[in-house]
Amino acid sequence: MRRYVKICIFVTLLCVTGPRSAFGQDSRSVRRVEITSTKIRYTVPRESPKRVGSGSPPADTTPNRTELSIVKDGDVYKLDGQVVDPHSIAALVSALTAPANAAPNLDDLGVTPSWLKEHAASVAQRVSESTVTATGRIPQAALESVFADPVVMDALVPQLFGQRPPTCADCTHHVGGVVVTVTFDDSSTLAAATSSQHPFMLPWSVSNTTAYNAGISRAVAALMPDKSTNRLLLLSENLDVLLGRAAVQQAINLDVERRTGGLFDALRAKYTIVRASIGQHSDPVLRVPLPERTPENSSLFLQLQRSDTPDVFFYDEVILPYVDGNVAGTDVFLERAPQYEQLVLSVPWLNPFVQQNKRISRPSLAFSDGTSFSDAEEKVFADDMHAVGRDKLIAKVNAAKGQIALLIFGFGMEESDWLVFPDHHMVLWRYFQTPVYGKPELLKWKPADFPGRPCAKTTAKFVNCVGTEVSPDGAFIAPE
Repeated sequence: MRRYVKICIFVTLLCVTGPRSAFGQDSRSVRRVEITSTKIRYTVPRESPKRVGSGSPPADTTPNRTELSIVKDGDVYKLDGQVVDPHSIAALVSALTAPANAAPNLDDLGVTPSWLKEHAASVAQRVSESTVTATGRIPQAALESVFADPVVMDALVPQLFGQRPPTCADCTHHVGGVVVTVTFDDSSTLAAATSSQHPFMLPWSVSNTTAYNAGISRAVAALMPDKSTNRLLLLSENLDVLLGRAAVQQAINLDVERRTGGLFDALRAKYTIVRASIGQHSDPVLRVPLPERTPENSSLFLQLQRSDTPDVFFYDEVILPYVDGNVAGTDVFLERAPQYEQLVLSVPWLNPFVQQNKRISRPSLAFSDGTSFSDAEEKVFADDMHAVGRDKLIAKVNAAKGQIALLIFGFGMEESDWLVFPDHHMVLWRYFQTPVYGKPELLKWKPADFPGRPCAKTTAKFVNCVGTEVSPDGAFIAPE
């Protein structure tokens, strides 16, 4: 959101409330306001890939520390000899004593339906021109449509505060913090602090309460000189672009929906569509490239979440052929997926373990080529097990052909792949173990519990093939 828009909103608020109503029931007189704002500069200690389309942040020329003391002098407030508007002091007290918002929302951020509609076209253009996804450019028309929808955007707001802010490997990063203390004439105080790097530096900690109140941020920023540390972060002047980026996946989903006819309607009877894209998607389980593989035609990738079963702890990760503008295999997925979903849910130890360990990210249940564990995947598995001396598992897989669920925990360099058999025992097929990350998601075990060996044919680095069996109650099964 542009600065002048926020200033207009803030000034309007002051004109409506005035100093008396801003204080509400609090009739105490403010003696002093102290604001300490700091930031720590640091650089990434190792190389990491840039985020595509995110770009490097502009150079930050503000000081590493700003300390302000606004003191009452007779009937006026002064900061370094300059008179401070008492309405700004009143607005700060009002913000600090307002009911705490337990979660962020558009209204509190100052975003109205009319503002969304007014800014939709410009935001969609800027974001679509500056952001590239794995499947290409952002569909600008779809992004404009999503951005103008206040219901959709309000649901996306938590994403701005639930993820780590984007960084780049070749620029300087900052961690900021702000502490504000208001002292009254009777020596009582109000205090708030934040070290968040999210928009408006939300949330604040006020009297041991977490408060997603952007009014506090605006009120603090209004008392700070222009070049003060963290002032721009407190105002979140790029909120429009941040909201636009948060809406990118929804825009891609909408574009895919428009290109696939009534497919989404059929899926929504049982699923929430988390992610969707059309492109050169290949089966991620096969660890491309493999020498014998050929380029695949366009396909539809779907990440789905069961909406009719509350205890589902995983996504369905689905790849379906996309031929001549039509999706093939939807009926097969809707028919067969429930058996694999139920199989994973029925492993006695797995569901409660994942539900109780919130550190574990939501795993994915694979589905491609009409099944969860495809013939191509089975061939790679057989070669891998032969390479590590676990040939007896090949026969067990053949005996349960078409009934095995393939479950993926973690992602990328922190991933492990598991087979779930009809009798509810599991097999750890393989996992990543890299020198940099070194934290594969192995449920209740560690890499030391699985002496992995090189896999057969995959060209992916740091992959360890294992072949360890786990009983339905979560214990190791001794190799035969």
